[in-house]
Parts: sequence; structure tokens; C-alpha cells
Amino acid sequence: MTEEFVTLETSKLLKEKGFKEDVFTFYEAECVEGDLELFESYEVENFNTRPDRFSAPPQSIAQKWLREDKNLHVEVSYMHGDYWIYDILTIPNHDLIGLSDRPLVHYKSYEEALEAGMQEALKLI
Repeated sequence: MTEEFVTLETSKLLKEKGFKEDVFTFYEAECVEGDLELFESYEVENFNTRPDRFSAPPQSIAQKWLREDKNLHVEVSYMHGDYWIYDILTIPNHDLIGLSDRPLVHYKSYEEALEAGMQEALKLI
């Protein structure tokens, strides 16, 4: 079992929306080809302070930040038929929000649904 880190797309959205938590992992441009790769540091740091890096927290930390700092809860549910979905709820009112024209996607895993839900929540901020 491994800890899931947010994807590069989610890392970019987190940086854009003000994520400033210290983490061990980050995306940085690879020297030769310019592709962004996931790296791990021995020291925790807010890598979003650097223009060429994006902090890459575990999904659980990003989900907690959305909940505690932005008052948005991404709720993932398992559905009969062996797939996962997500909803976005406001805190404390528990209002269901999101893109009204979003198609119902059947995700293969909890983590995949959580990642998609966090990306949508970040786009709504």
C-alpha cells in the first residue's frame, strides 16, 4: 500500500489557489527535456514559493486543506456496479455544489475519484 500524491495538474491548481503548506514532495522541471517530474526532499518546505516548482502533497493533505481552508469537502462514494463517484459539499451548510453540466463519470478507484473531485473543487474557488 502506498500513499497517493496529487497529480501535476492538481499541484498547479493548488499553487494557483494559495496552497502554502510544507511538504516533502514536489514537481520540478527536468533539466534535459523540460518535463516536470516528482521529487522527494529530506526537509519539509513550501515549494510553491519557487517559480519552477509545485508542491505535491499527499491526496489526504490536499483534501484536508480544501476542507479546513476553503470550506469544501470532497466526498467519495462507492457505488453498486463497482465504481466510485464524488460530490463537493460546502462546510458548514452541506450544500452540494459543482459544475451542473458535469457528466457522471464512473471512476475505477477511490483515489481517482478523489483526484477528480479535488480538481473540480479547486476550479470552483
